[in-house]
Amino acid sequence: MNAFDDATNVRRRAQLAIMDEASVAESSSEGDDLGDALVDFDAVDEDFVATYKAHYPRLVRALELSGASRPSAEDVAQEAFARALVHWDRVRSGTNPAGYVYRVAFRLTRRSSFRKPPLVEEHATPTVDDEATLHVGIEMGLKTMPAARRRCAVLCLIVGMSTKDAAGTLHIAESTVRKQIERARKDLRIALKDDG
Repeated sequence: MNAFDDATNVRRRAQLAIMDEASVAESSSEGDDLGDALVDFDAVDEDFVATYKAHYPRLVRALELSGASRPSAEDVAQEAFARALVHWDRVRSGTNPAGYVYRVAFRLTRRSSFRKPPLVEEHATPTVDDEATLHVGIEMGLKTMPAARRRCAVLCLIVGMSTKDAAGTLHIAESTVRKQIERARKDLRIALKDDG
């Protein structure tokens, strides 16, 4: 799937989200505010497009590392960007628009069945290259972690979020994130020692 197809999917999902909001607004007789929620999809903000291009692949990878299958991760990422697009004027003015998208995506995975069961998948035999071996070891280490620890590790160690931002994204205490990161590092050291 190319970038154009991804952008088209995001637009479609955003349109569906607006229609869902419209049906909720109509059923609660707040239909007068609907005109404010409509988005001109032909004039999508360049900031949104730049954020999408920069963070979509990273978000998909972060979701995969936290336990989602590739198709589910792509679905969740597209849904998160679609929801961000609906409220882009507000999101853009925030301190971390990309962080908003990550937060929405991780909320969606918590609330839905996008997560795959914690089965360990078999990987192709790694090449002699040390970097490939390291990546396989890290992925295997992440897959063996409990889900909460894995989410903290992915957000802080892979995506590069601060413990404060990760705590806000996951709606847990920052001290909990720090403890989970400490345990995740130990788990990864063990996994890499066993792998090597």
